Amino acid sequence: MKTTMLMIAMMAGSAWVSSAQAQDAWPTRPVQMVVIAGAGGGSDYVFRLLSRELEKNTGQAFSVVNQAQGGGVVGMTTYTNAEPDGYTLGQMSPFAQYRVLGQADFTSESFTPIALVNMDPAAVHVAADSNLESLQDIVDALKADPTSLTISCGGTCNASWDIPFVSLMLDEGIDVTQLNLVPAKGAAAGLQELTSGGMDVVLSSLPETDSLREAGLVENVAVFAEQRLDRYPDVPTVEEAVGEPVTGGTWRGVAGPAGMSPALVKIIEAQVKAAFDAEAFQQGMRDRGFGPVWMNADELGDFMAEHEQQTERVLGELRQ
Repeated sequence: MKTTMLMIAMMAGSAWVSSAQAQDAWPTRPVQMVVIAGAGGGSDYVFRLLSRELEKNTGQAFSVVNQAQGGGVVGMTTYTNAEPDGYTLGQMSPFAQYRVLGQADFTSESFTPIALVNMDPAAVHVAADSNLESLQDIVDALKADPTSLTISCGGTCNASWDIPFVSLMLDEGIDVTQLNLVPAKGAAAGLQELTSGGMDVVLSSLPETDSLREAGLVENVAVFAEQRLDRYPDVPTVEEAVGEPVTGGTWRGVAGPAGMSPALVKIIEAQVKAAFDAEAFQQGMRDRGFGPVWMNADELGDFMAEHEQQTERVLGELRQ
């Protein structure tokens, strides 16, 4: 009996060592990186840039798979249903809106956060010849009459650019159910409407306005960031503009399915950090105007929980 128990213990110990060694060696085979957006866009660019550095550092292939169907639901479903072994990872981006809108059941518990690598805060833009010269002007106009301005937002007006804006309006006591939020087919379409007089306000990132701002057609009145961006030092933060420290925008990170072991997460996080720190990645991000922002796994997990709370608050109000 003692001999049998000893053999079982030795086998269990051997299996544990083999598992640990396998994790320590990650990756020992190609890794699939699921991007929840189409080829050629910002998300595709960021993850191909990151995957290139991961390949250099690990000697393994990182294949980028674009699955944009369902507004990203298909891609997130693919990698959250994968084995939690580190060989199917995916893009972590705003997700809480899917559950509120009845499109999917994702919560922060559906994922294993690994690292955030990019954040582009939302910003508020007006036409250069507009009577609205500041974010405070916009707040004052909407307080007087929530229906008085047409506001262009991305997609179906329920995610990256408009959620922080609507959150601010809630903080200001404005009836957000009366806001004229107008969906646009991308920021470019909304900005064209702005310059032609069809919109009063556009919500998007700052880099998307570069050409129109340089042409003297658009003014950036505020950015939803904790501090002014180095590339746009003249654009005040929302807190500077109206005294409310509201932040938000689009963000991109790496995650896996729920249930990944903490030891494996640490190994992958370290590899992603090395890729993030590479000069080629940093320069590539700067070249396209993307903001490289780092959060480790724990920080990203906390950020995801905050994202859920803000999204549920805002969409809950808008759907009343």
